[in-house]
Amino acid sequence: MIEKKTIKQAIKRTFPTISLDDSLETAINKMDENNVSVLAVKIGEEFIGLVTVSDVMFSLSNGDDLKETKIFSFMTKCEFDVSGATRNPCIQLDEDEDALSAIKMMYKAGVNHLLVTGVEGKAVGIVSSLEIVKLFSSEAV
Repeated sequence: MIEKKTIKQAIKRTFPTISLDDSLETAINKMDENNVSVLAVKIGEEFIGLVTVSDVMFSLSNGDDLKETKIFSFMTKCEFDVSGATRNPCIQLDEDEDALSAIKMMYKAGVNHLLVTGVEGKAVGIVSSLEIVKLFSSEAV
């Protein structure tokens, strides 16, 4: 029998952040400096979205200027509903959510990162599909 795994077990609680008015160049540099494929977007203390490598590649492929293009123009806004019409929705899930359910939701939405919320819906971390899949590696026989 498979032991229930939760997102909480795979979450990265410290992660780099970026603001809406930062540039595409800043996002690329922060990803490089921190060796990550995702940045959390903040307004003040509130997390409102993510910037993923896919977002950066999309912006670059459109010929966007590195210094002039602002995060708000290409970031992935977080939504609770994955049925929306956005190109690549950012999904927020509670840290106690079942990991298998999260994998299914990520697959259905076509995303590789989740913004994870805790008490009172406050963002507490980011989790990647790879980190969730790794939860199950110790169960392989």
